[in-house]
Amino acid sequence: MLFQMCYGPEIEVIYEELRSKPGMDTNELKTKFQYREEGDITSLIECALMVLEDLQFIYKDKAQFYVSQNKAWTNKEVFLRLKEISTSDAIPSDSLDCIFATIFEQLFVKPDRLFVSNIHYQVNSKLMKTVVGHEKINAWKRMMECWGLGRRVYSGFYALPQLSLMKSIIERSETWEGGLHLFCEKFIHPIIPCLTSEGKIYRAIIFSLMGLAEAGEIELSYVQDLPYKSYGPKNTLNWIKIEGRCDTNASLSQQKFA
Repeated sequence: MLFQMCYGPEIEVIYEELRSKPGMDTNELKTKFQYREEGDITSLIECALMVLEDLQFIYKDKAQFYVSQNKAWTNKEVFLRLKEISTSDAIPSDSLDCIFATIFEQLFVKPDRLFVSNIHYQVNSKLMKTVVGHEKINAWKRMMECWGLGRRVYSGFYALPQLSLMKSIIERSETWEGGLHLFCEKFIHPIIPCLTSEGKIYRAIIFSLMGLAEAGEIELSYVQDLPYKSYGPKNTLNWIKIEGRCDTNASLSQQKFA
């Protein structure tokens, strides 16, 4: 179950430890990360392992754990997996894992809201068969903040994807230029839900893209007579251009043998 009492950073750290040293068990992980004699972090490690198993990033063979693929951790991969869970026909829509994976879309994206103050009430008011406790909701907020989806603010959550997460999603090996709405629908929505119930692009995604444009990572502009919606504070953005990121090593090789 993804609703675990986790903080976020320990999930990535344990994953990378298993990637570098496959076959570790819970006791070995505890020995590795238990820096002080007092206290016991076994439950924290077990919770992180459960999250990784449910994300299918690791698997258990007897008492030992292994990564499913020898790939470095990226937050983008987390959201790809959450998207798969939220759209899978094999996972009931009222299961806790599906609820965990759809909170962002249902409470923030669909109604186009940046801030939700009482996620616990909002989630449980829609459930018929089960109840998600306050601590589990708080853990969701901690993990989402750690993975770059937004920030915890007072008792709620402000969903504004961090620039590092957005950059990892939109980085491309080739130059892409076209309608802003089309780009978000084609390249961002399959990873992070961004279509509101009215079919518009979620404001937080637009704000994050504007931040990347201000940082010089992408170009946003307005082109007349386009069949696409315009966005931004003054509805003056409807076009995006992303310069391809060339492979530095490949470029050096080409120069060497030119």
